Amino acid sequence: MVGDPKSSKVSMLVTNEVTHDSRVLKEAAALARLGFQVTILGLDRKGTSPLVDEREGFVAYHCREWRFGRWLRNRRSLPLNFLGKALKALRFFLFSCKAKGDIIHAHDLDALPFGFLAARRCRAKLVYDSHELAVEQWVQGAAPGSFTVPITILSRLEGYIASRAEAVITVNESIAQELARRYPIAPPLILRNCAPLRQEGGRAPFLKDLLGLPAPDRVVIHTGDLNPRGRALKELILAFRHLLGIHLVFLGEGAMERELRELTRREGMESRVHFLKPVLPGDLISTITGADLAAVMIKPHGSLNNLYSLPNKLFEAIAAGLPVVASDLPEIGKVVRTYEIGILCDPEDPQDIARAIEEALLPDRYRAFQENLKRAQRELSWEKESEKLVVLYQRLIGASG
Repeated sequence: MVGDPKSSKVSMLVTNEVTHDSRVLKEAAALARLGFQVTILGLDRKGTSPLVDEREGFVAYHCREWRFGRWLRNRRSLPLNFLGKALKALRFFLFSCKAKGDIIHAHDLDALPFGFLAARRCRAKLVYDSHELAVEQWVQGAAPGSFTVPITILSRLEGYIASRAEAVITVNESIAQELARRYPIAPPLILRNCAPLRQEGGRAPFLKDLLGLPAPDRVVIHTGDLNPRGRALKELILAFRHLLGIHLVFLGEGAMERELRELTRREGMESRVHFLKPVLPGDLISTITGADLAAVMIKPHGSLNNLYSLPNKLFEAIAAGLPVVASDLPEIGKVVRTYEIGILCDPEDPQDIARAIEEALLPDRYRAFQENLKRAQRELSWEKESEKLVVLYQRLIGASG
């Protein structure tokens, strides 16, 4: 007999603050609309999130990372940094003991062991939601062989638990194939990070009003964290040496912000390169609609995770109706070429990025991209993509325990 979602409880585990994790929030909301009783257990690493965040249909609970552990984790000393990460893991393990439900949904590898233990304790089904090739994050920027032992341990741990999960989910075809090649699992369900057509929350201020720019000025926007892992952020700024009368806006913050601001100052582009704080997921689409183009600049080198990236910012641009200038990588390129919604370029060549921006803004091409975006919006919306998650969960509660 098919189970009833209204009598089924789902606990999601994620080791971040949840607030800006659109994938976690979208999945929780989709399951709550279906009738599941959904709770999220998240880790507040900054000490700024509310302990209880009640949302429409579900509730997110946060535990605060221990201050001493956070202090250790931010040290440059490798032993101190490792100890800080160990304390962070211990803190979240103790918090994850509160997880209850019929289904435990672990988001990414760092939450997977805690989800596995919680599922065993509750005799619940385990869902592993792999947002990326997590083990590859250890490879990026490291000297060859420097992380061989931890990578081997993490890979075996991921494979052991993933093979015992009732379902594995990931974000695109390339990563699904790679996970199935590495581990003894069936091909994971592909659940792309499409943006919703309907955005919750109030209307955000118009982007050009925030910046004090005249309406005719053209704006290229980059959304997301400003961090060095696989992002061609400096190259994007340097591309604007070859462009006139166009503005670049970074909507986000991160470890590279100071470096990027300094580069902007040295290049004398402070009047054309702007930095804005991130906005809540529900306000993002209405904020970026004030731009003209979206930049999706991912470097392919360093790890397979970069090469196979299919970032949220691409789907956010589609939802906002923005043509894109994007890295010519397998998954990104597939979407851009299939729907003809922008220009691909070499993300490590500022001159080629500038070429792509100029080409995308040519009137005839720009109009064609805008028209093509209508089809992309219909086919690449979260409303449509989330149907696969609904089918999966209906199967899970219908299966015998």
